[in-house]
Amino acid sequence: MMFREYLKLRRWVEPPYRYLFWGLVATIVAAATGGVSLTALVPLMNGIFTRNPIVLPAGFSRPAFLQTLVNSLNAMDPITLVRWAMLFLIVTVIIKGIAMYYQNYCFKYFSYRILTDLRLAIYQTIQRLSLEFFSRKRSGEIAMRIIYDVGVLENVLSREFPMLFFSVCQIAVYFLILFRINVQLTILSMFVFPFLILPIINLGKKLRKLSRNQQVNYANLGNIIQESVYGQQIIKAYNREQEIVEKFSRENESLFRFTMSIARRSGLVNPFSELLTTFAGAFIIYLGVRAVLAQQFSSGFLVLFIGALVSLISPAKAVVNAVAQIFQASAALPRVYGILEETPSVADSGNTVFSGIREAIILDDVHLSYGATEILKGVSLHIRAGQHIGIVGPVGSGKSSLVGLLLRFYQPQSGRILFDGRDVREFSLTSIREQVGLVTQEPILFSDTIRNNITFGAKHFSAADFERAVHISHVADFVEKLPGSYETVVGERGTTLSGGQKQLICLARALLRNPSILIFDEITASLDSQSEQMLYQALEEMMKDRTVIFVAHRLATVRNLDRIFVLINGVVKESGSHDQLIAKEGLYARMWALQQHGQPGLEDG
Repeated sequence: MMFREYLKLRRWVEPPYRYLFWGLVATIVAAATGGVSLTALVPLMNGIFTRNPIVLPAGFSRPAFLQTLVNSLNAMDPITLVRWAMLFLIVTVIIKGIAMYYQNYCFKYFSYRILTDLRLAIYQTIQRLSLEFFSRKRSGEIAMRIIYDVGVLENVLSREFPMLFFSVCQIAVYFLILFRINVQLTILSMFVFPFLILPIINLGKKLRKLSRNQQVNYANLGNIIQESVYGQQIIKAYNREQEIVEKFSRENESLFRFTMSIARRSGLVNPFSELLTTFAGAFIIYLGVRAVLAQQFSSGFLVLFIGALVSLISPAKAVVNAVAQIFQASAALPRVYGILEETPSVADSGNTVFSGIREAIILDDVHLSYGATEILKGVSLHIRAGQHIGIVGPVGSGKSSLVGLLLRFYQPQSGRILFDGRDVREFSLTSIREQVGLVTQEPILFSDTIRNNITFGAKHFSAADFERAVHISHVADFVEKLPGSYETVVGERGTTLSGGQKQLICLARALLRNPSILIFDEITASLDSQSEQMLYQALEEMMKDRTVIFVAHRLATVRNLDRIFVLINGVVKESGSHDQLIAKEGLYARMWALQQHGQPGLEDG
C-alpha cells in the first residue's frame, strides 16, 4: 500500500528507468562480489593453515568447472595459494568498488531526476491554478510543499530506496550461501525476519502520522516567517515584536514535541533490530556447533555459515531502517499530491483567439460566490468599446472581484460575460489576458532590473515601443537620473523606489503590452498629490483609443469618465455620468458631498 503511493508519482514525472535498470545491475554485482569473496576465502584459508584438501559441500561441487578449480587449488603450495587468495580478494574488492560507484551514480541520477521534474510539476501546477486556490492556501504553506515536502522525498528516493535495494540483494546472496551450506539452519534463521519487519511496519505507520503533523508545523513556521518579514514595518510600528516571537515560539515548540515523538519511536528501530538479530544469530550458531559436532559439515563451513549469518545482520538492519524512513517520509506524499491533483476553477476551454474589444463588454446577471459568501448578486453592465468607465463602492462591495471576472481570474456561478457578443469562455485565457493591461493598488514589482519589470509579460515590442512606454508613463523622468538607469535592480517588491515611482513602472508595463483594455484597480489610493498628478498626466495619453475601467475609492478619480457604476454589497445601485449621478441626488451624490468635505463617504452606503 505504501509503495503504491510512491508509484503514483509516475502520473506526473517520467522516471529514467534506464538508470534504475543499470543501478540494479550494479547493485547485484556489488552484492554478489561480497558474497563470492566470503564464500571463497574461508575454504582457502582453511586449506592454507590446515593443509587439508579444500572440500565443498555437495551443493557447491556439482558444477564441473568449480570442481576443477578446487582440484587446482589443492595442488598448490601454501605460499602460491596465499598469493592467489590475496589477488582474488583484491580483484573482488575492485569489482565491488566499481559496481558501488555506478550503483550510487545511477540511483542518484534516477532519484534526482524524479525530484527535479516533481518540483517543476508542482510549480507548473501552481501557475496553472486559478486565484481561488491562492485565497484558500497560505503562501508559506505552498512554499513548504515545493521545498520541505519534496526535500523529505529527496532523502528517501536518493538514499533509503537505494539502500533498501542493495540490502535486499545482499540478503539474497547471503541466504543463497547459507542454503548451499545447510538448508535446515537457513530455514530456521528465516523465521526471524517476520518478527523483525512486522513491528517496524506498525511503527512506520505511527511515524507517518506524526510526520504529517510535523510537516504542518513546518508549513506554519514558514508562513509566520514570511508574514513577519513582509510586515516588519507594521510589527515595529505597533510594538508587536514580542507577540510575533511568542507566536513563532509556540509553533516552534509544537514542532519540537512532534520531532521528539518521532525521535523516541524511530530510536527504537536500531536497538530492536540489534537485539532480535543477535538473539537469532546466537541461536543459529548454537545449532551450527551441534551440527559440526554431529559431523554434518566441517568446522570451516561452520565459520563460513557464521560469517554469512553475521554479514546478514547489517543489511537486515539497513532494510528495517529504510522501511521505517520510507514510511515516515510517505506522509509528505498526500500533501504533494494534494497540489498536483488540484484543477483550475476556471477552465481554459476556449480555442478562439481574442484580439481586442470592437463592440462591447457585457455582464448579464452575473453571480459570484467565494464558498458560501455571495460577492456579486446579479450584476449587469454594458461597456462600449473605447468607453472609459468607473466602478465605485465601499470596501468589500465586490469591485475588484468584478474586474477579476473580465480577466477570468474567477468563474461566475451564473450569468454571462460577453466580449463582442460572444461568451468569454469561447476565447483562450492567454489571448484574453494579452489584451488586458492591469495595474493594481499595490504596485507589484519583482526583484529584478527596472527594464525587466517593465518588459515583464510583453512578447513583441521594439526599442521604439519601449521608449514610448517609459516616456508616456513618465518613468523616464526619474529612471534616467539613476546611476544604473534601466538596469537598476529595484529590490524585493521594489523597496528601493517610492510608491509613485513603482506605480509609474507598473503603468509602463501595462502600456508596453499595447492592450485594448486597461484596468486600473485603486491605483491612486496610496499616492501623494505630486505622484498622483504625474499619474494622471500619464493616464491621459495611455487611455486614448482604449476601453478603460477604473476601480476607485476616491470619486475625484472617476468624475470625468464616460460612465460610473456604483456597486454596493455586490449590487449595482446606480449608474450614469458624474453630472447625471449628482443630479439624481442619490447615493453617489451623498458620497461625493461627504468626500468634498474631507470625509471618506464610500464607507457609508
